[in-house]
Amino acid sequence: MAPQTVDGPLFDEIQRFYATQVRLLGEGDVDRWALTFTEDALFEQEAPADKVFAGNAPPVRRGRAAIAAAARGAVGERRADGRVRRYLIGMLTVQPIGDGAVRTRYNALLVQTPRGGRAELHLSTTGRDELVRHDDGWLVRHRVNSHDSVAGSHTGPEQEEHHGRSDT
Repeated sequence: MAPQTVDGPLFDEIQRFYATQVRLLGEGDVDRWALTFTEDALFEQEAPADKVFAGNAPPVRRGRAAIAAAARGAVGERRADGRVRRYLIGMLTVQPIGDGAVRTRYNALLVQTPRGGRAELHLSTTGRDELVRHDDGWLVRHRVNSHDSVAGSHTGPEQEEHHGRSDT
């Protein structure tokens, strides 16, 4: 049986949320990007050690401040090297999970351009988020970002069940 999905206007709203969120990160506006997470958000990366933000961040970060600190390091490294990164989100699915929250799944391509160089594919990932309503928008309560280079990291029923828990 296919899971329940959301209607067109809500789907469009979620797409606009992601468009804003990835633009903020791509532009290096980490402080505003961090505000798209709940204060106690959980951000997990299933990734090789050198691909976890700046490579010095733990793969699991709890709380907006820890999430922002890891992103700030990565953005700082890119700026120092003169690299530009863009995030392209696609293949989005949105499912209601109760209390007005939704679960999303999407694929993301990270394209990076070195100073004076050509754009190249940096990374391909699968994202799984729990989003909660906040005022007139959305916040990420729990994100699992699985890099496609980590075999089996983004597939299987145990991953889907784990994603639904906010207590880990």
